[in-house]
Amino acid sequence: MRSPRKTPYLWERPNTDSFWFSRAVPKHMKIVEGRSVIQFSLGTTDREEAKALVRHHAAKFDIKWGLAAPTVRESDALDPSIHAVTVGYDRMMAALEADRRTWPDDDGSYVDQLNKRQNDARKINRRIADGILSPWEAMADRVIADKGFTIQRGSQEHADFVRSLAHASLDALDTFNRKHGGELNAAPRTSVVQEAKAKAADKAAPSEGIMDLFERWAADALAKSEKREDTINQDRKAIAQFVTFVGEGRSIRSITPLEVAEYRDTLRDLPPKWMSNKLLKDLPIREAAAKAREMGLPCTAFTSVNKALSTISPLFKFLAAQPKWAGLRNPCDGLFHQKVKGKNRRPSFSTDHLNTILKSPLFTGFLREGKEHLPGNQHADDWRKWVPLVCLFSGARIGEIAQLRIGDVRQDHRMWFIRIRENEAEGLQTKSRQDRPALIHATLEAIGFLSFHDRQLERACGDLRAPLFPDLEPNARGQISGEPSRWWRDYLANIGVKNGADGFGAHSFRHTLADRLRVEAELFDHNIAVSVRARGVISGVD
Repeated sequence: MRSPRKTPYLWERPNTDSFWFSRAVPKHMKIVEGRSVIQFSLGTTDREEAKALVRHHAAKFDIKWGLAAPTVRESDALDPSIHAVTVGYDRMMAALEADRRTWPDDDGSYVDQLNKRQNDARKINRRIADGILSPWEAMADRVIADKGFTIQRGSQEHADFVRSLAHASLDALDTFNRKHGGELNAAPRTSVVQEAKAKAADKAAPSEGIMDLFERWAADALAKSEKREDTINQDRKAIAQFVTFVGEGRSIRSITPLEVAEYRDTLRDLPPKWMSNKLLKDLPIREAAAKAREMGLPCTAFTSVNKALSTISPLFKFLAAQPKWAGLRNPCDGLFHQKVKGKNRRPSFSTDHLNTILKSPLFTGFLREGKEHLPGNQHADDWRKWVPLVCLFSGARIGEIAQLRIGDVRQDHRMWFIRIRENEAEGLQTKSRQDRPALIHATLEAIGFLSFHDRQLERACGDLRAPLFPDLEPNARGQISGEPSRWWRDYLANIGVKNGADGFGAHSFRHTLADRLRVEAELFDHNIAVSVRARGVISGVD
């Protein structure tokens, strides 16, 4: 007997009761998703319900990844409020009108039937006022199962959906009674129905959804070299989250300042990196924010909220400058938090810190690979040792040093210097997008950096284009600084220099040099050129 056919992407994860969704990310979308596999709990132990949910999520990803065209507008498919009104209001109105056509023709009987409907409306109104919502709970469960919504019973989102269905049903009866009682232009009165109708009436035209318009803006920014590819990828994620919040398929003109303000406040209620929190990551954003408040989790910083708005705002500014969108209002205007300033997330190292670092096992002898913080007889001669030291004595950023080619270390007029380069074709980047030189500090020469360079040149058989630190590779975002940054944070914690999220890391070497230039060389910020004035200013280190 043949085994039953398996449902694609349905995963029975070991040691869990609920079914999971698991799907590999296509190669061309890995940099957008930031991961190679999408996995999350479906929140159900019922196999048939899980199958329906898997098909729903698979279809969403097919559309998102360009593997299939949407067969229905995504705003209709994904917005529960639209379905609450479709079922509770539109279908009830249709049923009421169909029933009305069966009423007797004589006026007396017609009035009797209308009175019955008015009594029905009063009964429903009393039930809703008393909180008796069981008829709509059953209706909600049928809609959720049919549409594959990931709305869990007992959640605030489920309660809101049931309430929307109830209010929409009452509004249908009220509108019907008013219309056939003499108010020929009777229209819905509840905010639930009015808002859903407004959304449905103001959908985006084909190829003019918010994400479509973002891609136009992104292409323009890339063509003008205003943005890097990695920055665009991060902006794309931020815009996609905003679109999920306001509803997919919305017209750009329909986005209101009130919605943006609600989004801003929801972000503020969420903890930093909430998508990595196992208690929140599978929840819709509004529900995650409500749960975070209940749990008393830390709030996202005002500066981070402003950063999110500063990703949305340029899209509206760009479109407002296009003839078709002339006059488009920017709903972000006036909503940025004022007079907020971020804390220094990367403080400088003190002299004691530097002494602790330079006397630690990495520089004096460590136990073995993976145990560099423990004393031993092994000695590092790679990026772990040289990247932070070059950052310390040059003021360069960690990514700028990690990306160096062997030929970037050179001598001119009897002076050794590092050429920090910008070349996108070769994957080389600087924040200013300009090449610059950095003199090699006498201390770096004294402790063997140029000898290390000679060894790397010999290893590469004289190839000046070979990487100076061949063990380092770019991460999924194309950043070569990812591995050394993470490694140094862990190392600093292991030797007692770093404590939790105090900001200390590899970037602190750069801040240390800048601070020493201010204090010991008595330079003002506009005079500090950290790349060429490093010689002789790091003092106080034993």
